[in-house]
Amino acid sequence: MRLARIAIRLRCDYAGAHRVLTSATGMAGLIETAVAALEELRRPQPNISLAWIANQVPIQHDADRERYLEGFRRAGLG
Repeated sequence: MRLARIAIRLRCDYAGAHRVLTSATGMAGLIETAVAALEELRRPQPNISLAWIANQVPIQHDADRERYLEGFRRAGLG
């Protein structure tokens, strides 16, 4: 989470860092923070969806992809 926050501070429009922060905070159970991170992610990537993430974010292992997606679900992305 720390590195994602640093990346966002350096480049606020970097969607990848917003995605990492959203999923990580969701999985950590920091739901209010995850919801806020998702809201911020929607600025550089307004049409973000679970389907887009599953198809476009290069995660090699299915189990890792599912954990990543679960963080977004916990943040409220449907």
